[in-house]
Amino acid sequence: MFLDEELLQELRGYDGTEPDDINDLNTRLCKKCEAYYKSKMSITSTERQVKTALDRTFNLWDSFIRMALIDEDGAVVILAELFQKHTFKHQFLKNEQIAKVYNSLS
Repeated sequence: MFLDEELLQELRGYDGTEPDDINDLNTRLCKKCEAYYKSKMSITSTERQVKTALDRTFNLWDSFIRMALIDEDGAVVILAELFQKHTFKHQFLKNEQIAKVYNSLS
C-alpha cells in the first residue's frame, strides 16, 4: 500500500470526538510521513535524494487529500478539508531551521 492510501485508511478509521483526538490523528499521519521519507534516506544520500524524498512525501500527502475530498464518508471529507489547510509540508517547514535546510537543498 502506498503512503497516500495508508494515510487515507488512517483517516477513515478515525473515530474521535474531541479536539485532542484530531491532534492525535494529525500526529499519527505526520509520523507515517516521517517514517516514509526517512525510509528513503541513508547516510550516503545526496542532497538531491533527500529533497526528492521530502518532495515525494509532500506530494503523497496532497494525493491523500485529493482522495479524501471525494470520499463517500462526509466526516472523511470534512477532515480532509482541515488537513488540506494544514499540510504535512506546512507543518514540516514551520520550523525555521528545517525550512532553511530544505530550501538550501538542490
